[in-house]
Amino acid sequence: MNWRRAGRLAAAVVIAAGIVSSPGAAAAASNNVVTKPPMGWASWNTFAAKINYSVIKGQVDALVSAGLKDAGYQYVNIDEGWWQGTRDASGAITVDAADWPGGMAAIADYIHGKGLKAGIYTDAGRDGCGYYYPTGRPAAPGSGSEGHYDQDFLQFSRWGFDFVKVDWCGGNAEGLNPQSTYQAISDSVARASAQTGRPMILSICSWGNGSPWNWAPGMSTMWRTSQDIIYYGESASMDRVLTNFDSAQHPAAQSAGHYNDPDMLIVGMPSFTAAQNRTHMGLWAISGAPLLAGNNLATMSAETRAILSNREVIAIDQDSLGRQGTKVTEDATGLQVYSKTLSGTGKRAVLLLNRTTAAANITARFGSLGLTGSVAVRDPWTATDRGTFTTGYTASVPAKSAVLVTVSGTEGPRTAPIVGKQSGRCLDINNFSRANGTQAQLWDCNSQGNQAWAYTSGKQLMVYGDKCLDANNQGTVNGTAAVIWDCNGQANQQWNVNSNGTITGVQSGLCLDAYGAATANGTKIVLWACGAGDNQRWTLT
Repeated sequence: MNWRRAGRLAAAVVIAAGIVSSPGAAAAASNNVVTKPPMGWASWNTFAAKINYSVIKGQVDALVSAGLKDAGYQYVNIDEGWWQGTRDASGAITVDAADWPGGMAAIADYIHGKGLKAGIYTDAGRDGCGYYYPTGRPAAPGSGSEGHYDQDFLQFSRWGFDFVKVDWCGGNAEGLNPQSTYQAISDSVARASAQTGRPMILSICSWGNGSPWNWAPGMSTMWRTSQDIIYYGESASMDRVLTNFDSAQHPAAQSAGHYNDPDMLIVGMPSFTAAQNRTHMGLWAISGAPLLAGNNLATMSAETRAILSNREVIAIDQDSLGRQGTKVTEDATGLQVYSKTLSGTGKRAVLLLNRTTAAANITARFGSLGLTGSVAVRDPWTATDRGTFTTGYTASVPAKSAVLVTVSGTEGPRTAPIVGKQSGRCLDINNFSRANGTQAQLWDCNSQGNQAWAYTSGKQLMVYGDKCLDANNQGTVNGTAAVIWDCNGQANQQWNVNSNGTITGVQSGLCLDAYGAATANGTKIVLWACGAGDNQRWTLT
């Protein structure tokens, strides 16, 4: 959560499904296997800090009666506002009995009694978000867990909570180091789980501070990659949805059990249309992100309920491979195609995203998805088949909207990045250009389609499924530009991938070379006489 703006407190905790744990093992929290992105509901978006037993009970009952439990929503997340920072003489957390009759164990028991799981919330610092940004309750000094990590996480586990989300308001104000702080928290959560025998999954909420995608997968189930998707008192915004979606694009960090978290869903919040709700849900599904509803479940419309509970869209999000969808093409600025590999041969989820202010046709070319032959296309929102196509699928996409489909075909040549040994950067086509003659370059590896190369049986290095790496104008001299061109089978588009790491042109005999032995983003790729330099050594998996 980021409180530089009118502050909404961090999304409360969610509970992980499919936990596998050895009760007595003092393993790291990340060793508790969560097989799918958590799905559930969190209290903040609708109720802010104004929560109590009755509010949570009402939402639990509505989640079940609306059919969301049957659709896979398991987690009831109690967000900020449950605690005002009070402790007893021994340092144990105390709560207002008028708000929480029977204490926090009672509400956890009620949640469990409905066949759901319970989550709770705290802060990494001494004072939590409820101190720095009180919203609906007085400022709450001492509402963080710093100095009480072992005591608090053990108490949460003994109360019956299955998951804890730890916010960053205090950590940020105190200038704590995100990585080392959350490592200490992760270790403490593991100790609590080992002592009680109840696995308790950690969700990191540093708002992307410290680049958690680089280290959080080793210590948590999910990690926030961004600031808040909505701030208290604001209306829902598609621009904010897209910003948070973009911030979560770290596919190398994500795998089954470990997820980039772009924040809670705002599906069904006031001012969002059905089309916006579907676009938002589709973006999270293609990402394999946690699905944590934040609307008022007791008053939501039948339309919102249908969007949140769509089984085929949920199945995309919950696919067992745990992959994050990545951008594979952008033929024109703002007209993007994302592809997510699904379990099963030749299966993909595809999202056509129009970021512009006017409706436009967007085409998903099957070659760029790694598919060949006839491909069947299905609309998961309407559960209808769109037909079978051979080269690609085109849809008209309204402004600031997305079309989500699933496709099934035959697997084509496998794609992989080509990584320079000297630079550590990837062979890249700038800005997803498809223009013949665009010169290849080095760029930071990002798993996107303009860095996904297939080495075919015809010795072609193919990108986008139909463009080949080409020695420009059939050049055979030092400095010849390595460009992309329509694949044509000619010798200047054929390459030998050699055991010593070089890639040589069949026609020229020259090596693929990072010009001038440079390693910076944007370094141009040329052909040059083969030598011993690492700027001519590449890894193609």
